[in-house]
Amino acid sequence: MLLFFCSVGGRENVHQEFHHFNEDISLVRGLIEAHRVMVFSKSTCPFCLLAKSTLKEAGVRDFKVLEIELRPDVQDIQKVLCDMTGISTVPSVFIDKEYVGGGTDVQRKHESGELERLLRGKGIIHGNSET
Repeated sequence: MLLFFCSVGGRENVHQEFHHFNEDISLVRGLIEAHRVMVFSKSTCPFCLLAKSTLKEAGVRDFKVLEIELRPDVQDIQKVLCDMTGISTVPSVFIDKEYVGGGTDVQRKHESGELERLLRGKGIIHGNSET
């Protein structure tokens, strides 16, 4: 994992940045662990809107969304997600702790039937309805 720290302000600032980054790692991991379907999003991003609407269309009614642009640590959260997924943009969609992709990935999986098979296989949906 690569960590980038601002060294402006000396050693104390680096320690503060590291502490906040660790808090962001804990936040992101905690949300992924706590929610079977977790979406990291920005509220006006068209790909994020696509991912959320596709999940609903697939029958998922109970998923957690964190609109990261509403947080002061938005850049740090995106760094954590990039470290985890290799992708620096949102949305980041996780199903049962596994990264499944962004908006177009989720849409493609839905169109091919892969998304519903995944969700049914994990017991998140049954048929066309949410569990």
